[in-house]
Amino acid sequence: MIWSFKTRLIHWLIALPVLVNFILEGGETLHEVLGYVAFAVTIIRIVWGFMAKDQARFSAFPFSQIFKARRDYPGHNPQASWVYVCIWFLVGGLGVTGFMMGLDAYWGEEWLEDLHENLSNILLGLVVLHLLGIAFDAWKFRRKTWLGMITGKRE
Repeated sequence: MIWSFKTRLIHWLIALPVLVNFILEGGETLHEVLGYVAFAVTIIRIVWGFMAKDQARFSAFPFSQIFKARRDYPGHNPQASWVYVCIWFLVGGLGVTGFMMGLDAYWGEEWLEDLHENLSNILLGLVVLHLLGIAFDAWKFRRKTWLGMITGKRE
């Protein structure tokens, strides 16, 4: 087993609210609640990265091997490791900017709304990159990488 149930649950509790919020695109209550859920679970994921016993532990991320393409990474490959960190950073930024937009001090500030939208667009690009990376990994190495976040097993 590569991914524990906790790691998979955290993954989906970030992914699903983010995906639904891409569809909702606005300041509705559901959008806000889902954004806060994604933000809170992202904080949990970061904490989990220091506590996990499986490949979700940050010390297991092969950040320094960014230009190597191998099949034998037990968990994340280097490129995925960087993409995930950027995704978590962006979800965090969206949570903060979304919260700020509800404060009287920043109500109606166009720069803040633009920043929130730009972070969202970059996140969407990274989500697409993430999905393309999974498809590429499955094609190049002939394995069911995508199955890992469902069953906990890669193949």
